[in-house]
Amino acid sequence: MKLILAPLANISHSGLRMLIHTFGDPDEYFTEMIHAPSLLAGGPFEQWYLRANPVPEKLVWQLTSPKAEAFVQAVPIVLRHGGIGVDLNMGCSAPPIVRTGAGVAWMLKPLNTTAEAVRSVKQAIEAYSTEQGRSFRLSVKLRLGSTIDYAYLLRFCTMLIDEGVQLITIHPRLQRQSYARPALHEYTAALAKDLPIPVYGNGDINSAEKLQTAAQRYPCAGWMIGRTAVQMPWIFEAIRRKHAVESGSGIDHAADTDEARTADTVSDGAPDFAPYRIDLEQTAVSFLQYLETEQPSAFFLTRAQRFFQFYCDNFSFAHYCRTQVLRARSREEMERVLHTYFEQLPDDKLIEI
Repeated sequence: MKLILAPLANISHSGLRMLIHTFGDPDEYFTEMIHAPSLLAGGPFEQWYLRANPVPEKLVWQLTSPKAEAFVQAVPIVLRHGGIGVDLNMGCSAPPIVRTGAGVAWMLKPLNTTAEAVRSVKQAIEAYSTEQGRSFRLSVKLRLGSTIDYAYLLRFCTMLIDEGVQLITIHPRLQRQSYARPALHEYTAALAKDLPIPVYGNGDINSAEKLQTAAQRYPCAGWMIGRTAVQMPWIFEAIRRKHAVESGSGIDHAADTDEARTADTVSDGAPDFAPYRIDLEQTAVSFLQYLETEQPSAFFLTRAQRFFQFYCDNFSFAHYCRTQVLRARSREEMERVLHTYFEQLPDDKLIEI
């Protein structure tokens, strides 16, 4: 079973991925949603979306577009920078995206229209694969659709497979269903059972325990984690440690040079089950440093604010600290807010996984 960082608009950029890497990589990183028409237009910020850090061999480029032509033209542009494949966003339900004909709108178009689009993207990937002498994967991320109709969902997915899609991720909520309602992962399990290709589930995985329960009840090939990976960039390491402890095996850290974490070590060759401590202040500071190097300065405030909307949930006085950080107008001011908070509440600074 694979673990995957979900694509999150304005969040799963290379800065966040670099931070997660310092704790331990998932099996795959999906990029934030890249708007193919904007990429082709060559705007001043588009180059920042093309960073394959930190591990190109684990990266999947997610594209969104209302038109097939933009998908096709974007394929060689993104793959030129590395990665293992391209994912077509057919699940975003944000009204501005859907109104353009992108996102989940692809599930609402005539089936043959979407089939033609997928076919053209597959052809573009195959052409690029031939040119490079290596294969690249085509995947699609989708929702349940506008209504619950499993027969149609299965038909839609079968069409995707017929046109060359090799992996499907299902976020099993309806188009207008909010995160407040639980994801319907019985449909994840159903698709995983009924389709001949791997299926990933996405939604509501917020702890190692929740993942364990979901994996037992709704077996599939992998699980995406999104918002929780922002709140807890160490979530993939936490899951890895829990599995290692329960299985009695050692823990293989994906990265060994992280100033944002502290771990006791075992020197006698025994499995490393020692306490693993996260420094919340240093982790936040590290994120801000990565944000400065991995994103344009014009994006700094909005990207930082998106991060702290989730990350501050780790704190005892989350609302207070979040409000103060979101009011800050610079990296230095954000760091001062955080330092003052942890000076006043030192017991909040370190957590153990």
